[in-house]
Amino acid sequence: MTVVKTLSGCDAVIGLTCLGDELFILHERDDNQVEVYSAETYPALRQFTVHGLVKHFFHDMISCAQLNCLYISDPDNSCIHKSKPSGEVIAKWPLSAAPYGLSLTPSNNILVICPDSCKLLELCSESGKCIRQVQLQSDIRYLMHAIQLTAQYYFLSYTDGDKLARVCVVDVDGQVSPSYGRHPGFDVTQLNGLYHMTTDQHNFIFVGDIEKHRVVLLSPSLELVRHIDLQQEPIKLYLDRVTRRLYVGHQSGDVTIIQV
Repeated sequence: MTVVKTLSGCDAVIGLTCLGDELFILHERDDNQVEVYSAETYPALRQFTVHGLVKHFFHDMISCAQLNCLYISDPDNSCIHKSKPSGEVIAKWPLSAAPYGLSLTPSNNILVICPDSCKLLELCSESGKCIRQVQLQSDIRYLMHAIQLTAQYYFLSYTDGDKLARVCVVDVDGQVSPSYGRHPGFDVTQLNGLYHMTTDQHNFIFVGDIEKHRVVLLSPSLELVRHIDLQQEPIKLYLDRVTRRLYVGHQSGDVTIIQV
């Protein structure tokens, strides 16, 4: 794995995705501007403001190539912003619970985590209509991110203060099956400070381990494959499955681009 490029920033990266040949980066700051770069050679192309978005560390941003749209979670206003790549807002979907992490499902719908209610919501990417709700077990107290694996299963990352830090598989009934990690720690097999995840087309999963300044690669059965050491805290991850480039957004505002 080779570092291709590092883009410098000054505020935490809270949203990170590619759409077509463009890279979109949302930083945690008052102006709520999304920076747009070429995903080929990485010069800055433009920036735009998402109006109505309030500064919040737990925003997230994803894209849907099929609809050529961006989606940004807004926990303060309990909604999802849907926009064109130009920044023009197409829709604002209100939700009954504050949305945090986002991911795209295999069927191109939007998967939303709602930690306060301990639920996963699957929304139609066109209309925002809720297609499915998954109520998780009550011991999953600090849900950080979720990715749909199949129609029946999801990957979750979650913590429970200083007692748990793990990635697991849950079914549509919210029941946990295989898992990786348990008690936080600094051993090579332990996780310590989970937040964001991304997967490749074979369901290998990249997990940001904030406290250890690394990305952990797990197999679909949640076995440790390897880890990628970094110099900074990885808080957002995005894998371009076509180019096999892993984009890692850091607390510092930098974005590291790694060829995997």
